[in-house]
Amino acid sequence: MSSEKHVAVLAFPFGCHPLPLANLLHKLAETVTNVHFSFLSTAASNRDLFPPSSRAELPPNIKVYDIDNGLPAGHHGVTKEELEEQMGMFLMQAKNSYQAAIDAAERDARKKVSCLFGDALLLPAGEIAEEMHVPWVTFWVPSPCFLSAYVHAEVLRQLRQKTSCAGMAVAEAETDDKALEMVPGLSLFRMSDIPNNIIQDPTTSPVSNFVKQLGRMLPSAAAVIMNSYVEANPAPLIADLKSKFKILLHVGCPTVSFSPPPVLTSSDSDPTGCLMWLDTRDPRTVAYVCFGTVAVPSPTELSSLAEALESTGTPFLWSMKEHMMVHLPEGFLERMGQHGKIVSWAPQSQVLSHPACGVHVTHCGYNSVFESVAGGVPMICKPFWTDNMMNGRLVKEWWKIGVGVEGGTITKSGMVKALEVVLRSEDGKEMRKKAGELRERLVDASGPGGSVQADFKTLVDLIST
Repeated sequence: MSSEKHVAVLAFPFGCHPLPLANLLHKLAETVTNVHFSFLSTAASNRDLFPPSSRAELPPNIKVYDIDNGLPAGHHGVTKEELEEQMGMFLMQAKNSYQAAIDAAERDARKKVSCLFGDALLLPAGEIAEEMHVPWVTFWVPSPCFLSAYVHAEVLRQLRQKTSCAGMAVAEAETDDKALEMVPGLSLFRMSDIPNNIIQDPTTSPVSNFVKQLGRMLPSAAAVIMNSYVEANPAPLIADLKSKFKILLHVGCPTVSFSPPPVLTSSDSDPTGCLMWLDTRDPRTVAYVCFGTVAVPSPTELSSLAEALESTGTPFLWSMKEHMMVHLPEGFLERMGQHGKIVSWAPQSQVLSHPACGVHVTHCGYNSVFESVAGGVPMICKPFWTDNMMNGRLVKEWWKIGVGVEGGTITKSGMVKALEVVLRSEDGKEMRKKAGELRERLVDASGPGGSVQADFKTLVDLIST
């Protein structure tokens, strides 16, 4: 077999995880053309990332391999709980699936794999790399603060137990709102920002047990690559993470572009006519509403949000699955007419970069947050799970470019207040200004001589030498 470098790229085929890794792969393949890359994910994920009709256009040093998803026929994850169950079943057999694909890739390329580069949630990749005696480089897709919560999960668990012990005169709400000043790098955050399932007893909680394993294994990785920017995070947070890993690199968000987005036509990437509709609206007036692909507000919250949009006369573009529309107030769509538009999918980065977009009502997924920053659009935060709560805290209190949903639950009155603040107050103007300033810092970080370019070069050296 050839001694040339061969990198196996292992995707975690759920939610927003595969796309940033696939985009980073493209950049790597175009930068180091003498390295062969084998990209491994499930067939469904690969079809979304690399439609068969366009695979011929991939760089010649990339080859895509399908792996077994480990799921029974007909098993579909729709709800948060179903998706978590699906992930568990996938991870149980992931090592065998990835190993089989790696074997096939080595045969096809006639090159032994020299490095495993994979999503950090794929712990089997670390085991495979150890058995193959090759470096294991990991890619962390959620926010750096969420990685810190994983790293310090045991300390957080003890804090939760200590403050909830019987006999302690501490109200639960007060406990949840207490700053985590005793946890290195997390003084900005509150206990309420930490998902319960990562700080439960690891002997009884599969998720908490997984977090414990990941916290134990990640320090053995050759490097941890962050889907983020040093400049976007509190310095103590980054300093603490750097102390925990051999190498910590920030390569920016590969799914986010700070360049003007391409002009789309109705015949290619704007099939629902979102951009043409936005062209008819006044600058900075439209509320873009999207809660991602998994998170779903309750029927009451959907109805309350619709009532708030209607009562404030706010033009809106709402990305919503069709089956959820039954929860909208009766006659809502007819009354709103051309004042609002509901679609099943929207070209989000283009929407957020459109001059008409005034606010993003979001679940605070990490990629979505940075797409808002790229468009200079302030946010109304309604987090749901995983890193959403911590990201929302960054938006509101570190970057100061958004507001939360009053009480954590969408109500008509709370959403009316949030819309008025962001769209029609001096505070809202200041948020938009700060969003623009953060955008410029990240443009500089991503440009020539910036931190992103320097860390990307280090990553290139890691996998190619």
